[in-house]
Amino acid sequence: MTEKPVLSKACPELVLSGAEGRSRRVEGTLHDAAQEYLEHLKACGKSERTLYTYSMDLRQVEAFFGPEKKLGSILIPHVSGFFKSDALLKMNGDKDRSEVTVKKTIRVFRMFLTWAREQGYIDKLPLPKDTPMGRSLDITSEIANAGSDPAAASD
Repeated sequence: MTEKPVLSKACPELVLSGAEGRSRRVEGTLHDAAQEYLEHLKACGKSERTLYTYSMDLRQVEAFFGPEKKLGSILIPHVSGFFKSDALLKMNGDKDRSEVTVKKTIRVFRMFLTWAREQGYIDKLPLPKDTPMGRSLDITSEIANAGSDPAAASD
């Protein structure tokens, strides 16, 4: 049985889902996926300013995890660590980032991970249960179920 392609809510272009998407992205790195995500947003007509600010948010993510980190190896405990890290919460010189900035970075990272799941880079969203989901209410139950995954607790 062939899986039907899914349309992304953020951009109505065709995206792959299921085994078809995973087969071409088995070993995707964080950096490569982030660059592809930014290209996706550009194709969706996002402004240059949005592309710039999202790229800066994803640089923070890369700085914490490392650009060569395999996207599929990022688990809930890793994301929880990022959400509590100085990489997210502090600027250079130990000055606190504003709450608005921190929330935006978390939102961009969440949207990136959601896109990565739609593209087949990852099977489950590695987001802690308390991650604000914004308009992505249809995946809230997936996060709740992923939080009880014993494999996520082992790393």
